Amino acid sequence: MNILRQGEYARFLEQVRHPQLRSWIIMNPTSIGDTAIVCALAREFVKHHGHGVTMIVPPDHLPITNMFPDRFVRVLSAERPLMMSVINNFIDANRFELDIPFCGHPYDHGDCRGDELFYLYKFPGRGGISMTDLFRHLLRLPWESQLDRPTISPEWDVEALRLAESLGMPIGKSVLLFPANSSPHPQFPDVFWETLAARLTSIGYRVFTNMKGGNFRPKTMPIAGTTPVEVPIHLALSLVRLAGRTICSAHGMQFLQLLGGRFKQMTVAMPIARQFGDWEMNIRKQSSTTFMAQFMYPELCLDLPFAEFSVPFDGTDEELKQIAVAIADESFGDASCLKRAGSNGQPYLDEHRDWMTGLVQPMVA
Repeated sequence: MNILRQGEYARFLEQVRHPQLRSWIIMNPTSIGDTAIVCALAREFVKHHGHGVTMIVPPDHLPITNMFPDRFVRVLSAERPLMMSVINNFIDANRFELDIPFCGHPYDHGDCRGDELFYLYKFPGRGGISMTDLFRHLLRLPWESQLDRPTISPEWDVEALRLAESLGMPIGKSVLLFPANSSPHPQFPDVFWETLAARLTSIGYRVFTNMKGGNFRPKTMPIAGTTPVEVPIHLALSLVRLAGRTICSAHGMQFLQLLGGRFKQMTVAMPIARQFGDWEMNIRKQSSTTFMAQFMYPELCLDLPFAEFSVPFDGTDEELKQIAVAIADESFGDASCLKRAGSNGQPYLDEHRDWMTGLVQPMVA
């Protein structure tokens, strides 16, 4: 490291190191879901490694750290470009020690470790390494480390109720759509979302479209026939609970909601090509179902009203309309509703229930 960079790095360390305590310094520069996973494992991290944690997140992720109170000795915010510059220029991905920042996100290390580990998704037996297992590995935690559920303050619940009332949201008879995401998944044509919203309305639901966040969006926002609403992170779980149903594309906010479990029904529309073929990354073939929650974080899918549908982003209008109606009608026996299979003919979640049950904090009524 040259002299100029040494000085820049030294100034950064002076800012992020705790003035009185030695601590682990974890940087999470990227998505809502990744920050939520690290926060959910923070209690186990301290239990296993000792000392406290200084957490550094983008300003818009501060509400996530607030959902996990008493987990951190210090929470700091920094803009994403600054965090990525530090990670890419100064951080040794293999260095794991007190008072030295490290990246709590497998994609951002720059050494392609995530690409190699993703390949293990297809291994048999336990089912390979999941996304949550990948974070356990990255944080040097035992495989059985338990994810904590987020805590929602009564003040946030009250604020969400005021927002619902201002929108005219029928409690328990509404659907909140989260169609946008920050991952470059293919987007569904408008006919899918429009058919979905029209069908939900026809069977008595009031439908809302979240307009906040997401770098990749459907062509038309809000979805035709729905009420637009900007859902801040700190109100998302409470507002979904009040609505009753949520229908999402696959993204970090969807993970946070699933971790919270505060809904009557969550349905995820997964963009998968009509041919349902595998895809390649670094020459190795990956399963087209890799990004389903039942592969990414199967322990969160246990005993919750949750379903995933395969939606062909390159399908015909008629195909997209049929699946949209199936999702609206909660037709979980439809061929497009995907259930991960185990090795003995049972659904994967039933086959592996015994060891998965302890991997996430029980729901509290």
